[in-house]
Amino acid sequence: MSNADHKGLHEALKQAGLIAYGAVIRGDHVRSILGLEYPEVGTKKQFDEIALAEMAAVDYVRGVILNHGMYIAGINGDYRILLPSENARQIELYMKSADRKLARALKLSRNTPRESSGTNSQIEARLMLKRQGLRGRGADQA
Repeated sequence: MSNADHKGLHEALKQAGLIAYGAVIRGDHVRSILGLEYPEVGTKKQFDEIALAEMAAVDYVRGVILNHGMYIAGINGDYRILLPSENARQIELYMKSADRKLARALKLSRNTPRESSGTNSQIEARLMLKRQGLRGRGADQA
């Protein structure tokens, strides 16, 4: 599935008026736009390929609409554009995910032998600053 297909999904949803707060987008509709169809019977690989193609296209749409303060969430095989009041929860989830990743990066940095990385202390300092900045923003959100 190409990037043009992903753009096509965004355009089709936009033309249908489905890029709006609270809009519910049926998964079948998304797959229809993308030309994807689950077979009656198939291998796990076939089902996984279809699911991954759909997820990639929806993720592209998610990235585009983030620029407009919108988030598309998956709900039981369908999708919904969250209301502005629901974005705070998604923002919190993004920050928690970033904090977990920074904690892993810091753990890896601290446990990497010093002789193998001459800039370890610089990396650790940057990681600590990012974690502190992330926590500071989280406190502002509460």
